[in-house]
Amino acid sequence: MKDSLEETPGARFHSSRLVVRRVLRSPVAQNALSLYSFRFANYLLLLLTVPYLVRVLGPASFGLLGFAQALVASLSTIVDYGFDWSATRDISTQRENSASTSRIAMSVWGAKICLLLLILCVLLPITIFVPKVRMAAALVWVLTGIMFGRVLFPAWLYQGFERMGGIAVINLSVRAVALLCLVLFVRHPYDLLICAIIFSGQSLLTGVWGAVFAVYKFKVRFSLPAWGDILISLKGGWALFLSSGATTLYLSGNAFILGMLVHDISLVGYYVAAERLVRVAMDALGPIYHAFYPKISKLATTSKDLALREGRRALAVLVPFGTFIFAVSVIGAPLIVRIVFGAKFLPAAGILRILAFNVLSLSMGAVWTILMMMSFKRDYAVVKIQFVAGLLNVGLAFVLVPAFGAEGMAACFATAVTFVNVASFAYTVKHGLNPIWVRPARRRG
Repeated sequence: MKDSLEETPGARFHSSRLVVRRVLRSPVAQNALSLYSFRFANYLLLLLTVPYLVRVLGPASFGLLGFAQALVASLSTIVDYGFDWSATRDISTQRENSASTSRIAMSVWGAKICLLLLILCVLLPITIFVPKVRMAAALVWVLTGIMFGRVLFPAWLYQGFERMGGIAVINLSVRAVALLCLVLFVRHPYDLLICAIIFSGQSLLTGVWGAVFAVYKFKVRFSLPAWGDILISLKGGWALFLSSGATTLYLSGNAFILGMLVHDISLVGYYVAAERLVRVAMDALGPIYHAFYPKISKLATTSKDLALREGRRALAVLVPFGTFIFAVSVIGAPLIVRIVFGAKFLPAAGILRILAFNVLSLSMGAVWTILMMMSFKRDYAVVKIQFVAGLLNVGLAFVLVPAFGAEGMAACFATAVTFVNVASFAYTVKHGLNPIWVRPARRRG
């Protein structure tokens, strides 16, 4: 009798195989695997691109390029306006209705064009009247092509339909061509403008290709968006725009802040090199929470308990992965920097160790802020937390950067990200949105 109740090893293996097959067939797993296939190949390209540019351009020129890129990236948050989250959320709930998704898409593109025109008007006096920016004005204006590409590329549409494989193929193909162009045409430190042209061309080509493919794939009907629909889109993404704007104060703009506060532009080069490595590590977590977000957003409208359980599953994947990346980065920082950037960039090792803490914080904070608070439309709470973190980052920069240089800027960044993690965790606990305390679903049988 006892033997009949016990599973044989073969039966257990068959059962486990069925579970794995069922998990891999789920939309979340397929989206995550699609993005990871792109990420893995993209990492290989990055391992060639960044080391090549670092060695060819040197710390000073690479720092100047990073300074200009940071300014453009900061302004690009205005173009993005939080649509990657608000429009994704809207599309995910209306994707069965072709007319609704087309109207949402047209209104988002219309809003992005209006925002881009506003940015260009603001950028003109900045490049004329701010001395340090004026030195890099030509680079900045060439790099604005990146913003045009971000206007066109509808990542929010792919994410809303949970079809992120299209993003992977498009980005990977264009990045491979861009890498080839960098190797062929960027040979000296004074080839900065050529480098900027290639980066802008990459973004523009990705945007055009991504928009055309999305229109065909999701059967989006073109129409001139009404001003009312544009205003609705702007209103829907307003809180998330404030959040992304606040995030810029400690995420995208740190190289720009550092460049404004130090005299040696090489320090910006060391910081940008270390930050690029950490961004790669942080991006490694992205496919997981991006894949979970549409499903949890939809569950949040029907069942809080199921949404929290899904958040718990995401946490169980993110935290071990983030911890592993953090440990490897801290322990192997000098070796990693020497292999990737060369001995001239060894000062970046200390910066890398400090910034690596952000990977650990993000592995938890992404669950509290993105998967829980944003899915349950607690956008303004996210804004407040991000805004305080941004002010904390900028305020500390005026104290720590003059004293510790690039390491001080890294410490500001790590402090801001840690604050977001702790504050959002406290919010989700207080409002019953923390997946840690939700009871796991009971297994049948």
